[in-house]
Amino acid sequence: QRVTFCQLKEALAVDWSGEKAKAALRRTAPDYFLLQVLLQFRTDNARDPSPQNYAQDSKALLQIRRHVLEGLGVGADLLPDDFVSYCFSEMAPVCAVVGGVLGQEVVKALSQRDPPHNNFFFFDGIKGTGIVECLGPS
Repeated sequence: QRVTFCQLKEALAVDWSGEKAKAALRRTAPDYFLLQVLLQFRTDNARDPSPQNYAQDSKALLQIRRHVLEGLGVGADLLPDDFVSYCFSEMAPVCAVVGGVLGQEVVKALSQRDPPHNNFFFFDGIKGTGIVECLGPS
């Protein structure tokens, strides 16, 4: 039995113009859009946002947010301005939780006992909560 995952680019390709997508938009966690912005920042800068460049990187993140969200056909207000403050550190406990969930999903897929999460698991290290989002191609 092989475990297969679709490519991230494919999973992120959501058409937000359809009626079904508009309904999903109301319940979609801002973390989905934050991921899109961070991935574009990495593409543009070949690095993560840096505390040493906080002012410059914050400005870039806000510009990228506007560009990315408008490109998706959704409003930039889906990701509030304070998202920038969450982009400058990695929290070891968050990495541990997300790694544990990923391991759990591999076991589910291999054992075929429970269905794996469909597409995305976002963990909010500030609130200490996780959410599963069923987005992208099905």
